[in-house]
Amino acid sequence: MNAYIGQRGDNSRSSAPLDLDIAATRSGWLLTALCLTYAVTALYLQPDRYLHLAQSYAKPFAFLLPALLAAGLGLMALAFARDNPTRFMLDTLRQRWLAAAPVILLFFLGITAFTTLKIAIPDIVPFYADRALAELDLQLHGTDPWAWAHNIVPEPVSFAIFAGYGYAWFVQWFGTVLFVAFWNNPARRLRYLWAFALTTILCGTVLATVLSSTGPIFYDQFYGGDRFAGLQIALAQNGYAASVHAYASYLFAAYESGRPELGTGISAMPSVHVAMATLNAFFLASFGRRWATIGWSFAAFILFGSVYTGWHYAVDGYLSILVVSLVWSLTGRFLLPEASQNITEVGLAIPDPASQ
Repeated sequence: MNAYIGQRGDNSRSSAPLDLDIAATRSGWLLTALCLTYAVTALYLQPDRYLHLAQSYAKPFAFLLPALLAAGLGLMALAFARDNPTRFMLDTLRQRWLAAAPVILLFFLGITAFTTLKIAIPDIVPFYADRALAELDLQLHGTDPWAWAHNIVPEPVSFAIFAGYGYAWFVQWFGTVLFVAFWNNPARRLRYLWAFALTTILCGTVLATVLSSTGPIFYDQFYGGDRFAGLQIALAQNGYAASVHAYASYLFAAYESGRPELGTGISAMPSVHVAMATLNAFFLASFGRRWATIGWSFAAFILFGSVYTGWHYAVDGYLSILVVSLVWSLTGRFLLPEASQNITEVGLAIPDPASQ
């Protein structure tokens, strides 16, 4: 709270165009160009599909992002400006909306491109990698990881896994992007946005296409046989797995019909769920030990959940962790020093948790 009050006198500076740090440096312009190229590529390759998905995503974005923003700003206000939370929220919106808007726009264009290209994966590279991935999982762990996961987790506890993997992950994903969009630490903000874009493109599109795969939950449907019949039985007998069955049916129906629906596209390797949770763990760790514990605990939870739910092989998550670790290291080594030299931090929006 003291950090907030101490800088309120500088509010007028934070509306300056230079606050648009993604457009204030060479690195920022390159990031913007990368994101736009990604979106234009998807639009060029699949124009009807991209435009349809853009319309589909517009509605949840219009509802979900304001709701998350209001909740997030409310929590931050209670943490840092308890004496006047309403003023904190209004000041943050007034000071930082101009800097946040392009981030949110690029995020919208990017997620639309991601889904467009994800749906197109089997058209470009037909599913082929599952047999090798399933065998690798078996060789590394001595058993199928899903079987081990189901053996150690009682059914009542599985409710938290299904809910966390299906809902908490989305809240953390969207919530972290919103936090960064309004954050007033330009250098570290730019690093996260670069890492986020590279993670999405590399894990969600490039490697997902090269390693085209369906995951254990769809293995028998696409390859035949009963290799993962035990997984299907375990999920069918779990009273809390209804959301997995419903979403799997939704994805398979969209695949068979070719319809570009919201959140569709079948792809297992590497796991974007684990990739984003790992990226956010690295990000939270930069705020201190307590935040590192929270971030890495959640990443481990998502890795376990990806196997337990049957969406992924364990090796899907391992590759994601490796790629994101490399991306985070490289952005810190090459981007962070340059951004720190070329960007001046101005104004106040959301304080660093580590400073409180």
